[in-house]
Amino acid sequence: MSRTPDARARDSQTRHIQENITNVEKHFGDMCQLFAAYVRKTARLRDKSDVLVREIGVYADTETPQLKKGLKQFADHLAKIQDYRQAEVERLEAKVIEPLKSYGAVVKRKRDDLKATQSARDREAKQMAQLERTRQRNPSDRQIIAESELQRATMDATRTTRQLEETIDEFEKQKIRDIKKIFGEFVTVEMSFHAKALEVYTLAYQSIQSVDEEKDLEQQRASSRQTRREEEEEDDDDDEDESEEDEEEEEEDTDDEQ
Repeated sequence: MSRTPDARARDSQTRHIQENITNVEKHFGDMCQLFAAYVRKTARLRDKSDVLVREIGVYADTETPQLKKGLKQFADHLAKIQDYRQAEVERLEAKVIEPLKSYGAVVKRKRDDLKATQSARDREAKQMAQLERTRQRNPSDRQIIAESELQRATMDATRTTRQLEETIDEFEKQKIRDIKKIFGEFVTVEMSFHAKALEVYTLAYQSIQSVDEEKDLEQQRASSRQTRREEEEEDDDDDEDESEEDEEEEEEDTDDEQ
């Protein structure tokens, strides 16, 4: 006895549901891994930027006052951006990666629901096969019992199928709501970071552009002139010392001649 059209339709429906669940499992897993890689790269960029901030600070200490001041302010602004980037990393982990991870458990529950439905359908198929064998033997009492068992199995399969339809409908609705929420959170976090970063980048740009090179050049020239004067004074002192030494040597030579 072949399966009824209704049973075959339910089997087709089950395969379709299975494909949908597998599709969600695969792509949500892939997206979770890629978002995690995105966050790790963002964290590494934060770390490299911290190193850059320290190097700018070290270099600033070797420069003239105006440039030193501009570099220090620039480094402070860049460090502040890394604080925002750290917040970005933490928010992405909490609002994007963790919700995607949770879909592993969601998919498992739906697979369990699908298994329960499939078990009910397998019982229906088993009872149908048993009824067919009973009919071939023609004992009416056994046929009645088999038909009764098949009816119960069919009702059970129909009930579990209806329950599966309801839970899958809810699963699909929740999936769409979650995708909208997760992707919306991702964009919100990124927009928040970039908006704040843009403000601070603007300040960083202004701080380095406000360096008065003329003041630094004038100070550099003054420092150079001072250095030259000190060197000249040292040279004069050396010449005086040499002159005194020459005079002393001449006096000694005169004494020796006498």
